[in-house]
Amino acid sequence: MHTSPMNIVVKYADDTNILVPSDSDIDLLEEFDHVKLWADDKNMLINLLKTKEIVFRRPNPRLHISPLPITEVQQVSGAKLLGVTLCDRLSFTTHVENTLKICSQRVYLLKLLQDQGLTHHYLHVVFDALVLSKLRYAICAWSGFFVS
Repeated sequence: MHTSPMNIVVKYADDTNILVPSDSDIDLLEEFDHVKLWADDKNMLINLLKTKEIVFRRPNPRLHISPLPITEVQQVSGAKLLGVTLCDRLSFTTHVENTLKICSQRVYLLKLLQDQGLTHHYLHVVFDALVLSKLRYAICAWSGFFVS
């Protein structure tokens, strides 16, 4: 599906992600055109409104390399991939903040359930299902970025 062995194409269900390093022998525009041709050949549609481009940047701005943007694709600073929010600066702050916000909402739901008389046993079951599962999801990908 891709034209360069340096580039990586990751597919999951109906999502396709293309990873093109800055030192690739084929640029992103050419790789994206190849994916569009491949999809067209397979009678598949690429929804350009849902297609996003994220450029991961080095912390040092002097080392920043800006590739040419894909004109029909929105360039974003963060994107969600399989439930994990990735940031162009390779920070997981946004992901952690979003996760904590969702967990806070779910803890509020637990308070409402407690007020309605749900027993501690079932509150624990709901907590495990709604809060702990959210905190544990993909933790191996981002937990090393905690600063103590």
